[in-house]
Amino acid sequence: MRTAIFIGALATLLAATLPAQAQTTGGQGSNQATPMQQTPAGSPAGVRAAPLPEREFVAAAAVANRYEIQTAELALSRAGDTKLKEFARTILTDHKTALEELERAAREADVAMPTGSALDQTHATKLASLESRKNPAEFDQAYRTDQVQVHRQTLTLLETYQRIGAKESLRVWAAKTVPAVRKHLEMLNAMK
Repeated sequence: MRTAIFIGALATLLAATLPAQAQTTGGQGSNQATPMQQTPAGSPAGVRAAPLPEREFVAAAAVANRYEIQTAELALSRAGDTKLKEFARTILTDHKTALEELERAAREADVAMPTGSALDQTHATKLASLESRKNPAEFDQAYRTDQVQVHRQTLTLLETYQRIGAKESLRVWAAKTVPAVRKHLEMLNAMK
C-alpha cells in the first residue's frame, strides 16, 4: 500500500515535470514505461507531491543501483561500441559506490535496506529485454536508450527526495548522488 502511495506521489510529480511523451526501450515500439512514469488514473493536475516514505525511497534507490550494476556488467560483455563499454565501466564503479553509500545512509536513518540483489518486476523485464539482444549494434542502441530513460527517472527520484525527504542522511546521500547521475546523462548525450 505504501509503495502505491509512493509511486502515485512520484508519478504526479513526474507528470508535472517531464514531457508527456512516453519513452520506449530498445525501439520495440511498445511503451516500456515504469510505474513511476505513469500517472495514476484520476490524479488532479497540479497536485503537489507528498514527502516520500523513506522505506520506499530506499527500496527504489537500491533497485535502481542494482539494475545499473547488472546492466553495466551485461554491457561489458555484449556492447560493440568501445565508448559504451567505457561508459559501462564508469557506471559499474559509480553505482557500486552509490549502493554502498546508500546502505550507510539508510542505516543512519534507521531504514532497512532491501536484501539480496533481486530486481522488481519492471527492472527484471527490462534486463531480460537487454539480455535478449545478441547483435552488438542492436544491444548498443537498446542499452543507450535504456540508460537515458533510467538515469532521467533516477535523477527525478533523487532530486525529489533531496527537496522533500524527511531523513537527513538520505537527503544528503541523494544530493551527493545527483552530480554523478547528471554526469552519466552527459556522457550518454556525448555518445549520440
